[in-house]
Amino acid sequence: MISVNTKSIRFRILLWYSLTLFLASVLIFSSFYLVTRQILFQQVDKELSTHASKLTEIATRQGVSLHEAMLKQQLYAEFSDIPGMVVVLLDQNGSVVRTSLSSNNPFVSYKYLFEQAQNNVEAIYINQDINNTPMRFIAEPIRAGDNLLGVVLVAHPIDAIQKSLNTLLSTLGILLGVLIFPSILGGQILANKVMRPISHISDTMEEISSEHLEGRVIVPATGDEIEKLGIAFNKLLNRLQESFQRERQFIGDVAHELKTPVATLRGGIELALSKNRTHDEYQLAFSETLVDVNRLSTTIKNILDLAWLGAESANLGDHNFDLSASLVELKDIAVKLATHKHITIAGKIEQNILVRGLEDKISRAILNVIDNAIKYTPKGKTITLSLHQKANQAVVEVRDTGIGISNTELTHIFDRFYRGSKATKTLGSGLGLAIAQGILKAHGGDIKVSSQVGIGTSVTITLPLLTISS
Repeated sequence: MISVNTKSIRFRILLWYSLTLFLASVLIFSSFYLVTRQILFQQVDKELSTHASKLTEIATRQGVSLHEAMLKQQLYAEFSDIPGMVVVLLDQNGSVVRTSLSSNNPFVSYKYLFEQAQNNVEAIYINQDINNTPMRFIAEPIRAGDNLLGVVLVAHPIDAIQKSLNTLLSTLGILLGVLIFPSILGGQILANKVMRPISHISDTMEEISSEHLEGRVIVPATGDEIEKLGIAFNKLLNRLQESFQRERQFIGDVAHELKTPVATLRGGIELALSKNRTHDEYQLAFSETLVDVNRLSTTIKNILDLAWLGAESANLGDHNFDLSASLVELKDIAVKLATHKHITIAGKIEQNILVRGLEDKISRAILNVIDNAIKYTPKGKTITLSLHQKANQAVVEVRDTGIGISNTELTHIFDRFYRGSKATKTLGSGLGLAIAQGILKAHGGDIKVSSQVGIGTSVTITLPLLTISS
């Protein structure tokens, strides 16, 4: 026995397609039947209306009571030769004055027909059976002004029309039943055609794993939702691949950054414990160990920042702060860091510039830039730190008069662990600018660097101003 998954999209497409086609066919066939019926009855009604009008004209022209024998004889002579025609005259009380029906063929609905005609100004059409023969009646009132003189009833057999309509109805029913199977087959073909690219996308997705994220689904050039679905899947795979790459890179970054200080720290401790030493020798060993510990602490901070950036840092909440106050504090820190090189920290900081974001992260990014400027600026030179507002942005500028960066190296300065050829003797991990760029972009800002070898480097940081709604 074949099982059918009634919850599948394929089944639902088949069901809705078949049901829609069936209902549409029922609507079309019903409309065709009703229109045909209307056309056939219109022809009969036209004949009945002609005969009823003639009777009404005769009755009106006599100008006498409908009970008079001469009127009865004229009415009978006018319509007695029409096959199947039934003529009945009713007076103003609904009593039969004249009928073409025999006495053994009574008609019991005169009262109903009379009441319908009495309550209407125009003629009405009603279907009634006489001895199991379907008849079409017209009931037309005869009036003299507002006075009702009587009612003319004229009927014509419609058995042939009824048989034709019944035959048409049966034919349409059989045709509708025959169409069910092709409609189901057509629905099955349509469902398979619609679901084929979706199934292909599903099969391709099942083959893709974390070890093989380079695979992509084939996007059908259909211009419809399926094409959009394929594009969306590929974009999702791109994001997943980037996420896995970031994870692998992060693990590699951690291993790379921790390996050297941990090894150095272990070697120094093992060396110090290898034999008895003097107080001064132990103090020297601990001093060297403290340097490695500080380097390890800095590395761990960098790793935490990398983890924060790797998590997309999208949830900044409603945090905002005074960037001007933060720059004043950073300038004081810069002065302390530059003291041993006798570097002057200059520049103007505009007040009351507010930005949205996390103060510690943005301050860390700017401090990384300041730290780089101090590292690569010779003794006795000047570094300019400034903050001002431009349009709807806060602009931080850090300009040094250091060694500068070549155009070749300028394109790599934001790469992780990249250190320029002139920086080999300078302590650092090569993560400062990469972390700064990631933090600023996470806050909707940007960082740009321009430099000339031997003249100095200028770093421009932009952040969107805090918008205060009124």
